[in-house]
Amino acid sequence: MSNLLSIQFFHRGRLPTCLFLSFVSATLLFSQAAQAQGKKSGGSCLSSEFKAIAYATNDAESREKNALDWLARVNKSDCSISEVSAIYNNASVWLGTANTPRVYQAISALAKNSRSLDTETVSRTNPSTQSTTPSSGDISTTQRAKRSVAKKADDPVAVSPTSSLRESEINQCLPNEIATWNDGAKDSKMINPQMTYVYDHQGAPEGISEESVVELLQRSSAAWDQCGGQNTVVLKRDVAPATAGLKIATQWNDDDKLGTIGLANITKKTLTLSPEAFLNLRKKNANRNLLETLQMVVSHEIGHFQGLTAHSKRCVDVLSYYTSGTGEKCLIRNNGVLPTDIEYRSQLPTACDIKRCRAANGQKD
Repeated sequence: MSNLLSIQFFHRGRLPTCLFLSFVSATLLFSQAAQAQGKKSGGSCLSSEFKAIAYATNDAESREKNALDWLARVNKSDCSISEVSAIYNNASVWLGTANTPRVYQAISALAKNSRSLDTETVSRTNPSTQSTTPSSGDISTTQRAKRSVAKKADDPVAVSPTSSLRESEINQCLPNEIATWNDGAKDSKMINPQMTYVYDHQGAPEGISEESVVELLQRSSAAWDQCGGQNTVVLKRDVAPATAGLKIATQWNDDDKLGTIGLANITKKTLTLSPEAFLNLRKKNANRNLLETLQMVVSHEIGHFQGLTAHSKRCVDVLSYYTSGTGEKCLIRNNGVLPTDIEYRSQLPTACDIKRCRAANGQKD
């Protein structure tokens, strides 16, 4: 097994442009989740409640169940376009691998219902949409067509073919889709069935809080638990002799970055993040949210500790590289073309990442 396994972003010149991801304190999240779980049938439709439930549940199966329960009991009449749009656009980030086809269908149904309700509200309250014949009580065909076109043009819930394909690839691994660049040794069992990532915030770039990094590490490590092991996160100052698991020092420094943004050193049992690389990303785009990239990087590096050595050839996989050293391009289902305006790679392990990892660790699907 290679000792140094990294993720690099010099394979493509563009920068990630995923949706904005905000982080709140764990206390607030659990408080909101408790309130949301306590809602009876017919509760309000708030994206913050859905997010809180997702973030407060580490187990992927439980997270899926809680999401489906919330979607089933929410009062659809309270679902505005903006709230459903927030849920629809952030579900893959908030739920990770729990964003299954069942959840996707439930959210899509919610989105369809909210659009219908919004149309009815407009027709009832906006005089300009009423028919010129007062007794008809309906909208004229011309007005209906114009409003339909306008609605489709700026409806934030609408999903592009590229986005739909990407979500499908994240949530589903078809037969024969697992492929690697053959740039590492054969996949093997994780270095230990129980690993604890000991995080030291010293040296982190300004603007990235300790709390936010810990939350990212927790989400990534929990997602990789599906490989059959147990991954936990603890702050360096909280480590005690009784702390369980093989300890992986998770740190910020540029001493051995080797031109990478993140580095998994299997021999030294260290996960290293490059402060300089993240600062350079910020310089190139002052408005970017570095936490999105950081989520992707830690997910990638933790995957190496799970036994995945070679990098994936599927563009969407969190273990992927977009191009090889010879210019060969990564793969998208149905011979799709890698878009240049979005970050196609997932922020958390995909279905194929997990399937490959489970196979390496002797787990049956």
